[in-house]
Amino acid sequence: MIHIEQSDFHDQLVRGLTHKMNNILSLFHGYLGLLIEDKKLDRVTLDGLSAIRKGADEASELMDRTKAFAKPSSTVWRQVKMVDFLRMMIPSLESFTERGITLEFHFEETLPELLVDAARLRTAVIEIVRNACEASPDGGVVEISAHAESHLPRPKPGTGNNNAAHPITWIVLTVSDQGAGIAPEIEKKIFQPFFSTKHKKNAMGLGLSVAQGLVQGLGGVIRFHSSAGKTTFRLLLPSQE
Repeated sequence: MIHIEQSDFHDQLVRGLTHKMNNILSLFHGYLGLLIEDKKLDRVTLDGLSAIRKGADEASELMDRTKAFAKPSSTVWRQVKMVDFLRMMIPSLESFTERGITLEFHFEETLPELLVDAARLRTAVIEIVRNACEASPDGGVVEISAHAESHLPRPKPGTGNNNAAHPITWIVLTVSDQGAGIAPEIEKKIFQPFFSTKHKKNAMGLGLSVAQGLVQGLGGVIRFHSSAGKTTFRLLLPSQE
């Protein structure tokens, strides 16, 4: 009898479903492209086909973001120089700056290197910054900074104090927006899949839950603080120093 752990079954199910759905959506995109190029179609039909293609695009994005919930079948860990890594991400992050939003970057030059799966970290950062940009008012500013902090590891229960332990150096990526803030009564819900406070038609409510799962898989943690006019998320990742 083959026994599959629940978490492994969940991961296989998510990967399998997203793969099948992406194959189906590829057919949609292909045939829609051929139909839309037909010069004989009237405007009403073309508008209808364009609406279908837009829906297919949104479904493809949903599948790609849902796939992030599954543990990757293979993980590539490598040493990453964080300052260079973050700077290389700037063009991708600036794609979320419609509505006149400005990104401000402040990176500590002496950041230690990080042993990490760069693809998973990149996705987590993108989701946090996307969320901040969507929460910001038109013309708002999103601040993105990175610095290092050293803290003693928490003592394990029953082992007494941990004063003799070496401190752990954490790389802290901070993302702040100028949005309305997160109401106290929903703070416990913001990392739930498909929960969203945004009134955008295509808001999926996946960004924070995807980011949290990825960061935890990298040995890190996400914390946040919110008040009217400012919300700050902090991604803490342990360095190898």
